[in-house]
Amino acid sequence: MIDSIFAMVASRYWFYCTLAFVITGASLSSAQQPTASQSDPYGPFLLSEDGSWCWFQDERALLIEDKVIFTGVTSAGHNTVTEWDLSTKQTTTQVLTEGTLPPDDHNVAALMLRPDGKILTTYSGHSIDSLVRYRSTNRPFDIRSWEEESVVATNGRVCYSNLYYLEDEDLTYNFFRGNENNPHYLVSKDYGDSWEFGGRLFEFAGRSYLKYVSDGKSRIHFITTDGHPRHFNNNIYHGYLENGNAYRSDGTLVRPLSTNEKSSLQPSDFTLVYDGDLQTRTDVAWTSDIQLDERGMPFFVFSVTKDPITRGETRNTSLGGFDHRYHYAEWNGREWIAAEVAHAGSRLYPGENEYTGLITLHPRNASVFYFSSDVHPVSGEPLLVNGERRYEIFRAERREAGEPWYFSPITFGSSEDNIRPIVLADSEKEVVLWLSGRYTTYRDYQLKVYGKILPNPETTPAPQQKKITFLISKDPDNYEADLTIPYFSMKLAKENGYQTEVILGEGERTAFHLPDLERIQDSDLLVFFLRRVALSPEQLGLIRNHLQAGKPVLGIRTANHAFSVREETAPGYEDWWAFVPEVLGHENMGYGPATVKTTVAFAKKPGKRLLEGLKAQPWTSDGNLYLIGNSLDPKANILLNGNSSGQSNAIAYTRKYGKSRVFYTSLGYPTDFTHPQFLHLLKNAIRWTLD
Repeated sequence: MIDSIFAMVASRYWFYCTLAFVITGASLSSAQQPTASQSDPYGPFLLSEDGSWCWFQDERALLIEDKVIFTGVTSAGHNTVTEWDLSTKQTTTQVLTEGTLPPDDHNVAALMLRPDGKILTTYSGHSIDSLVRYRSTNRPFDIRSWEEESVVATNGRVCYSNLYYLEDEDLTYNFFRGNENNPHYLVSKDYGDSWEFGGRLFEFAGRSYLKYVSDGKSRIHFITTDGHPRHFNNNIYHGYLENGNAYRSDGTLVRPLSTNEKSSLQPSDFTLVYDGDLQTRTDVAWTSDIQLDERGMPFFVFSVTKDPITRGETRNTSLGGFDHRYHYAEWNGREWIAAEVAHAGSRLYPGENEYTGLITLHPRNASVFYFSSDVHPVSGEPLLVNGERRYEIFRAERREAGEPWYFSPITFGSSEDNIRPIVLADSEKEVVLWLSGRYTTYRDYQLKVYGKILPNPETTPAPQQKKITFLISKDPDNYEADLTIPYFSMKLAKENGYQTEVILGEGERTAFHLPDLERIQDSDLLVFFLRRVALSPEQLGLIRNHLQAGKPVLGIRTANHAFSVREETAPGYEDWWAFVPEVLGHENMGYGPATVKTTVAFAKKPGKRLLEGLKAQPWTSDGNLYLIGNSLDPKANILLNGNSSGQSNAIAYTRKYGKSRVFYTSLGYPTDFTHPQFLHLLKNAIRWTLD
């Protein structure tokens, strides 16, 4: 029945989109053209000048074909719903409340696509009254016209909304925090047109924080804490609801779900996944996100505060909250496997010492998540911009379950903080949304909403399992190659079947060492992302042997001064200034302004050979332009030009060095490695060098 309803309303969707809409009730409309990266098909796009969200409401965003719909709360406290058309890049915003709720990101609305195609939203104040507010769109798939706001009174002060429709029951649920700060739920038999009190989920003295996810058929999963991490040394538990009963992870029945204002359930009745030790004030956990994999198995992420302050402390907040970690847990059908996966950095602000930038899951891929952190996700070193810590958005991916995670920045070197990502996905793409700006408290913020589109990658097998070895260095000026190259190496192995290895060098630049470099003797391709290092004659000899054998090389960004050491080298070590003009075929003539981005333009018509599969539009790299003047080998085949601050030169080309094929690009800024055009170009270049 549901599939037929969706088919019916979908056939009318384009008809509705052509109508001239009349705004009703309290809804106000404002269409805006995104102002960031308008010519770049993969953004980031500015979607709203003023918006925010908390993370205990779901769903806060929907992906419906080529439309993204998301909720927000402005700095003035207005609840909004925004549509982002991915095909036209236009946005339309509707204001649902204006002056009825105070500024507070906890008031943000939840969204649900109803079986009849209309969009339902519910929202509440932050424990200011007992009212759950709700309304639906007047027409399917169209946020431009809404019914008048309705309310349902509950049995206590309310906060949060979480909407789920179960097809087997033909019922809609709204889970919220209600009387005595315990979780409760409402039930609707008409997709949210009317509601009745369902029951109380937990009854106990704590204030638990829950995240939910549903299979859409019969089951609703949840994870929960014991209480607020300020007041509890939290554990994290998992359970699920089905057919009116509550179960542990392994299917063991706990007891029936309450259908009244009392409940015999509490968090500790369910499966313990993370033991924070309720008696010890260390490793205090907080729930972040939960999803289901293609088998219906739950997986979730959470944060852990390693340095909490004394329980209940509200004054001496400077004594803790500077070391958070993100954890990932997945159920394999028999047990929970949980582990720390990344450094989360410091608290967002004093007083809420457990607030992080947040971590969120890919809804269709258990091997991808996004997170915000103000430290390097592996080392925990602060991310500094002009001496100030900045939260950046990262994408994490692994080859498969049980394998290591790798990270690449979505934002980097930002002038403002980037926090609270949300991920949407379908079979063709994933979309990430995030907030950028000032976040002082949950009632005082000035944030913009950004979005980025990433198409799902093509997977093509590598010919004869070719081996690629990356030679990289880590220093503050080498563009986080220690993050981006392992990430890219993993993707080459995962998506294209190459054998890949990353060799991260160590030691001072004047006496640098690449561990186990002799292993490059069976490599088919060497990739350089090194900056001003001197190697021993033996190690330089191994690289020269690779070239003398006619094997290919690929240089990325700082490769154009890979062995150009300005200081005097240590005894027993050598520089190799001739590597750039002789092998790469140009001279390093400095850089454009460090803070000015580069517009990337095609030197040849895309569509063939190394430019096959790239979109014809120019795109933007967040990195500055590397200058080479007129020094480029006249026989080089220029693929891309870069423009910045009135200067222009080649930024990607191929050439020959003896019998070796050479590809070089001065692109390679950290955010380039999550830009589909750049990744596709690198893959084309690798295929060309190995041909």
